[in-house]
Amino acid sequence: MSGWREVEVYGTFIKVTGELEILGVDRLSDSVNRYGAFLTIRNCRSEPLSVNYPVLSRMEPSMTVAKAGIILVCPVDDSTPGLSAMWREMVAHSASINTAAFALVGDVHLAPGQDLQDHLERHPGDFLPVTNLSALWITTITSETHALQRPFALLNPASILSFALR
Repeated sequence: MSGWREVEVYGTFIKVTGELEILGVDRLSDSVNRYGAFLTIRNCRSEPLSVNYPVLSRMEPSMTVAKAGIILVCPVDDSTPGLSAMWREMVAHSASINTAAFALVGDVHLAPGQDLQDHLERHPGDFLPVTNLSALWITTITSETHALQRPFALLNPASILSFALR
């Protein structure tokens, strides 16, 4: 059994919006963290984060996205189907995190007794769950900004430049 979940995938300058397949009782993080260097997104469109650039993309039936280029994966809706079988107890920690493209604050979810650095070192390729996300796109040299607030997102640990737990 599988289902499709609408997601926004943020890179440094591009956002891809489309549907990601969630298998069985998997969580979004389980589907994103599966082995492999790519995600397949269907019914998708890519667009620049800057309003000064034209949209060159058309709706694509399928697109392959390199995980290495992803900063954030955000579900578009608030529903979280299929969580009960895969649920694990985690502890929320307020954090401030900087990537090359975004400055963000939110709550990171870690195993009890684990701090963020420990988690990142033990699970270097796993996207990090963040709730109550507020992020500001900071890559432009003009005064243009792009802010986003999401109840849930997955952060690529390879994109982290610095972090502080609050």
